[in-house]
Amino acid sequence: MPEEKKDELIHLTIDGKPVAVPAGTVVWAAAKQAGIEIPIYCYHPKMPPLGACRMCFVEIEKLPKPPQTSCTTPVSEGMVVHTKTEKVLKARRGTLEFLLINHPLDCPICDKGGECDLQDFTLRHGPGGTRFDLSKRHYPKPVPVSEKVMLDRERCILCQRCTRFSSEISMDNGLVMISRGFRMEVGTAPDHAFDSIFSGNTVEICPVGALTASAYRFKSRPWELKHTPSVCNNCSVGCNVRVDVRVDKIMRLASRANDAIDDGWLCDRGRWGFEFVNSPERLRTPLIRRNGKLTAATWDEAMAYISTRLKEIIAAHGAQAVGGLGSPRTTNEEAYLFQKLLREVIGTPNVDHVHGAFPGGRDSLTGRPWMMTNSIAEIEKASHIVLIASDPYQHQPVLNLRIKKAMKGGAQIHIVNAEKTELDRFATSKINIPQHGAGLAAKVLLQRAAALVAANPDATEASKGALAHVGSISPDPSAFSSEVLAQLQQLALTLASAKGAIILYDELATLDPDCADLAPDLQALAVMTNNIGRPGAGVGPLFSHANSLGARDMGLLPDMLPGYQPAPQKGLSYDEMLSNPQIKALLIMGTSPLRHLSTSSLPSTLEFIVVQDTMLSESALQADVVLPAVTFAEKEGSMTNVDHHVQAIRRALRPLPEAKPDWEILCELASYLGKQWTYSGPRDILLEIAASNPFYAGLTWEDLGTQGVRTDGTQRSTAEEVAHA
Repeated sequence: MPEEKKDELIHLTIDGKPVAVPAGTVVWAAAKQAGIEIPIYCYHPKMPPLGACRMCFVEIEKLPKPPQTSCTTPVSEGMVVHTKTEKVLKARRGTLEFLLINHPLDCPICDKGGECDLQDFTLRHGPGGTRFDLSKRHYPKPVPVSEKVMLDRERCILCQRCTRFSSEISMDNGLVMISRGFRMEVGTAPDHAFDSIFSGNTVEICPVGALTASAYRFKSRPWELKHTPSVCNNCSVGCNVRVDVRVDKIMRLASRANDAIDDGWLCDRGRWGFEFVNSPERLRTPLIRRNGKLTAATWDEAMAYISTRLKEIIAAHGAQAVGGLGSPRTTNEEAYLFQKLLREVIGTPNVDHVHGAFPGGRDSLTGRPWMMTNSIAEIEKASHIVLIASDPYQHQPVLNLRIKKAMKGGAQIHIVNAEKTELDRFATSKINIPQHGAGLAAKVLLQRAAALVAANPDATEASKGALAHVGSISPDPSAFSSEVLAQLQQLALTLASAKGAIILYDELATLDPDCADLAPDLQALAVMTNNIGRPGAGVGPLFSHANSLGARDMGLLPDMLPGYQPAPQKGLSYDEMLSNPQIKALLIMGTSPLRHLSTSSLPSTLEFIVVQDTMLSESALQADVVLPAVTFAEKEGSMTNVDHHVQAIRRALRPLPEAKPDWEILCELASYLGKQWTYSGPRDILLEIAASNPFYAGLTWEDLGTQGVRTDGTQRSTAEEVAHA
């Protein structure tokens, strides 16, 4: 067969410079690729062109009625564009003069001053004066359109970026344009609140200071801030952020576009959930319980006391009397060292990081660990997206935006859930199952898919091989109504015939005793319906915490070593360590088990408790020793997100005096227990991980760059490559 033709590029000339871009590119984007600035207000690369601000004028030869708006004009072969003719420059000056008629000259007090497009473009492209009366319009200010967002109406230039974000991206219509003509302004619809969990994006994309964040208002100037690239640690999506710091205090977090992961957006929890870093309640010194009260101590005193007590307990009860509860929010390097300390230094197999019993190790059917087989970016390529017992809006918000984007591209959304979800209103089908019915629903889907495979002579070998997983599955049909059964059977048929379907389920759903087989059943369903290993197809869990997958990769599991190698001896799980009276000492890093217990105190059978944390948590209050750790903003390391992108967090702040990164605490404790670790920092630890863990094979700190690397044990690709794959 002849080689398939690649998409041809369109060739044009902009200001005498030859440019080649894909068909469908607008002139503005082509100019940007060529390094030519065309000022813009209403246009945003993630939203459809609007052509409202009339700022991006250019002159295109052979087109009538020049100048033309570059953000709405697609390129064509042989097009000749001029961006600096007198007609263009005059039009820009006129637009800016018009915008400044009523815009207040309050740049010295405006939060946007110093990073304002209107300010910058006026200096570069605007007139030196105005022909209009300098009497300006005034409104009461600011208007709190939400608890987090303030509106200064007189600054608004009606670019409509914020309202189009609400209608095109978040699809919650939180902000709308009110009235017409010179009375037009941004506001909320009658009897509606701007309660979007994505509201902070409207502040960031506002090209002027009309929308500002109450958390940042009048707090700092952009030139006073130090910018550090990092990763949000509030959920498993791993959105890229820029940490803006002034005088050892985080002033704000801003989005840092990584199209393969976050598409340039942040949720409000990620944008404003950093106050714990600045909290005056942060731990600043080790604490030792003396006479029933936690009192300040030196690091040497704390470490000596910990090592002495652990040795005493091991001598009296054996190493297996010690357990370790890690965290899904610490870095890969810290998770790796934590399990290494427990297993190799202390000698106990009891290590875990999550409450509940999500499957450990690899899926027996595919041999793959429990992770998304598709990338986040591939969601846009899916023809069908199935959400089972999951609600990304609540737990992985920016993934919710990706699903909506896929829907706008033609994908069908199918929801199987006992609860209402935000995506219900967009779903092609919503199957309302009973509470705790997700596991049974998966078995009904699987049984129907198995029947289709058995009746299909052209079924793939992989699909036939998955039949063994079904075995004697015979779900009780009486648990569902006939309507729900019919819907599930139709969904199985839809999956089998889909161009590419992605099946996503919530990690938390698997903790339900009735959903013990949910993960393997859905993995088998994806194999049977040929939805693994194809573009826009896949299956996988949606983890809740920032580094849930990384913690699993690093061996924070009772039955698995790093890289999912079977442990020589299975240890106790998270819940078992909290209920087994044989556990006498507990090391707790970055978590608070009391949040998962029905009682208000840790087990009385525990003789010794050590907690490493940033704050005095409920569990730390009951500890014998508390060690002050630092936050994500004060250390380096890597984290692994839900689709196995390994990304770097970088230190943006100096650590609080006397507080230390968890990896450093673990190294010091190992030393007091007689094991000398020679790591100089997280980069050395990552090299050791990469040397033994197939999912990180050969990975170095330098490889991570600012966009991260996605690996699955057999391949590696940068975020940029994944985004454009």
